[in-house]
Amino acid sequence: MIDNKTLQLNYTVESIIDAVCGFIKVDKEAFLGTNRDRLLVDARRIAINIITREESHSISGAARAINKNHATAIHYRKTHDNLYASNARYRYTYDMCVRKYKGDNYASFEDFLEMGRNYRKLEVIVEDKDNEIAKLKYDILKLQNKFREHNFMIPA
Repeated sequence: MIDNKTLQLNYTVESIIDAVCGFIKVDKEAFLGTNRDRLLVDARRIAINIITREESHSISGAARAINKNHATAIHYRKTHDNLYASNARYRYTYDMCVRKYKGDNYASFEDFLEMGRNYRKLEVIVEDKDNEIAKLKYDILKLQNKFREHNFMIPA
């Protein structure tokens, strides 16, 4: 008899595999196969990490779900940490696969850092615009005073 947790894991794994295979453009049968092509290994590594890190499932369950053994899954996780820290292409691929799986509303920690950097840039721009507005108001005031000196009517 299949319990509820197993059904949830199977559904989750299917969704993750579909997202990863769809983004990386690999065939699902090849993904579940034994071929050790770099692209397929990267796809499997990404799927294992999404299953274990994003969905908090066990390494053993994740490994069984993609037809790999427990040791391979542990190796995938260790390799993922190194690649994510040092390889921009891999980091981008992983983040985009997570986004595709989680939906467009998903934001990684890097996204929050980027938003913070953009916010600081926008603060500087707003401050510059405020200074520009203050200078323009001062120029308007000077012109109004010149009009008054020469008894011209100031438009409302």
